[in-house]
Amino acid sequence: MEAIKRYEEGLQKTLDIIAPASMEVKADKLMINDLHARTLYAINWPNYVYPNWLSEEINFDAHMNITQFIYPADNKTILRLLRKKVTQMRSSIHMLEQRGIVRDPGLEAALQDAEELRDLLTRGREKLFQMGLYVTIYSDDPDHLKKLQTDIESLLGGKMVITKPAFMQMEHGWISTLPFGIDELEINRNMNTSPAAACFPFSSSDLSDDHGILYGINRHNDSLVIFDRFDLPNANAAVFATSGAGKSFAVKLEMLRSLMFDTDMYVIDPENEYRELCDTVDGTYIPISLESSNHVNPFDLPKAVRGEEASTGETLRAAVINLHGLFKLMLGSLTPAEDGILDKAILDTYALKDITLTTENNLDFEVPTMHDLVDVLLTTDGGENMARTLSKYTEGSYAGLFDKHTNVEIDNQMVVFQIRDLEEILRPIAMYVVINLIWNRIRADFKKRMLVIDEAWSLIQHEDSARFLYGLIKRARKYYLGVTTITQDVEDFVNSPYGKPIITNTSLQILLKQSPSAIDNLQKIFYLTEGEKYLLLGSEVGQGLFFAGNRHVAIQIIASPKEAAIISTRPEDIVAKQESKRLAKAEKDNLDKENATEENASKEPDNTVSEDTEPSKNSDDTLVLPSEEENTASTDTAPDESADTSKDSDVAKESDADPVENSDPKTDAADEPKNSDVKSGKHTTAAAMDANVTLKQATSPSKASKKEESDEEEEV
Repeated sequence: MEAIKRYEEGLQKTLDIIAPASMEVKADKLMINDLHARTLYAINWPNYVYPNWLSEEINFDAHMNITQFIYPADNKTILRLLRKKVTQMRSSIHMLEQRGIVRDPGLEAALQDAEELRDLLTRGREKLFQMGLYVTIYSDDPDHLKKLQTDIESLLGGKMVITKPAFMQMEHGWISTLPFGIDELEINRNMNTSPAAACFPFSSSDLSDDHGILYGINRHNDSLVIFDRFDLPNANAAVFATSGAGKSFAVKLEMLRSLMFDTDMYVIDPENEYRELCDTVDGTYIPISLESSNHVNPFDLPKAVRGEEASTGETLRAAVINLHGLFKLMLGSLTPAEDGILDKAILDTYALKDITLTTENNLDFEVPTMHDLVDVLLTTDGGENMARTLSKYTEGSYAGLFDKHTNVEIDNQMVVFQIRDLEEILRPIAMYVVINLIWNRIRADFKKRMLVIDEAWSLIQHEDSARFLYGLIKRARKYYLGVTTITQDVEDFVNSPYGKPIITNTSLQILLKQSPSAIDNLQKIFYLTEGEKYLLLGSEVGQGLFFAGNRHVAIQIIASPKEAAIISTRPEDIVAKQESKRLAKAEKDNLDKENATEENASKEPDNTVSEDTEPSKNSDDTLVLPSEEENTASTDTAPDESADTSKDSDVAKESDADPVENSDPKTDAADEPKNSDVKSGKHTTAAAMDANVTLKQATSPSKASKKEESDEEEEV
């Protein structure tokens, strides 16, 4: 055992590594190696505080530790003392009034606050705590340490927080601000629930904003990362991650939360990942494919910028420039001669619709389609080859996709263009056309908007589409637009001539889990430290680095269960949602069937009667029921048997004479007895039941009895 003890003592411990080589304790400061440290504590708090009111001190540019200790107090004891204090203040105010002394506003305000707190504690809406606030500042220079102390005291003093240095207790104060949770100063003041909650450091020491949306949790200190991307120099964002790292999840979470702040959303969805979110918020979902009935005409003329008047020539030139980029995607590289022929052919195509550089008003004209351009190229010298190449978009396998007039509306708050069913060769072309449509809409009306381009690498790999995207990102800020580019092919993106310029023009970047092959390039572009590099390599799903301008933090993307149910695209979550919908539909169908069965049963006539009143059939199979009068005979007025027999005989004659008449509702209503027992709904007596039995026998005579009764009537 002794040998084991010596061995353990010889092991290197964490405390030995982090402990300073020397520490000198003085009355007004500590000397830790060559570092000067001083601890301050709060002795007075303001009467009113607001959420995140300590953010300025937390974000103060200095090397310091801020610690808060909160202890629950005995509310019963505090409430008793508070009531006593209220009584004393009321007595003081009353004495001042009796002496005719001018009222003391401070005393009256204190009384009002004490009464309000007393009421809240009595109702249980608030609780009381003991709270301590300590700040330890560090500096290499004693003069700079004194300046930092003055600055901190000024910041806190401006908020009515009075602080003092922990003279003769500097070591205890320093230990109290270390992450050990040990309060050796024990200098606390009373604080009820609401102000104590407002003291929580919601702001990150590295990255936070006074307003915006919640992006996640700071992994360094568990504070909230709340930010508004539109407060940055530009609102563009770039998201890089490997497949399955949560990049689309993070973007959809940002979109869902931004929608609550009246931000319009446009999405280019290459994998049908945004359908659930779009349907949930009642957005517009537009599939673009060869089989779809949705069409976007690339020859549409852009609208004038809001508040500006654009001539037809300017509008037409802008359209021609955009079409040049599109046709280079379709045709491949063009020689200068072919480029000139194409330019003239485009202008001639518009001229066929009376739209020229000198047209005064183009609003009343129908724009051409690609089919018109092919016809013009066929009749143009040198344009035959281009016409043959473009003919596959008008008559060939791709016909109908880009050669029809636009029939989609994009005025909803969220619009998603789905291009999953397009071939890979058509995706960059479709993205180019759709983005141009969205861009024309954005320029026509200023409003806070976001454009999300998923799998943006497919645009970057072509020079013309990459140039178009770069120009869009550069100009987005002027039109209150934030462009979000998402990609998992980091190598292709950053190696493109326009990849790095696009990243440079994005003020917000989110780097999630990365592959080893891409991390070196990212480290150079974003100037990552070795620690941040390995943090990205070892991150789990939804973990990474969040960059906003020159600041960045390690972040954990977190969504609520309801948000996750809407935006998750993991296969297991999708299967679970589909199964839940199937079960809900089956339950609804069963409920509808049960309701339909009950409704049908309620509509069928109820022919069930008691045995004593069972209807019989006459010779003509006509169902004859006893009348209400006979069924409601009372025992108090029941006649003798002979009277019953004669009466039954008369009733039988009437029934035989005309059974249809007896069932007439008008006759029944007229013959309804006025017996009070019937109106009061009393049960039929036993004597009446006997009369009904006799009545049934009388109302079902045989043919022979009918003939005898007829002969007797003739004799009479």
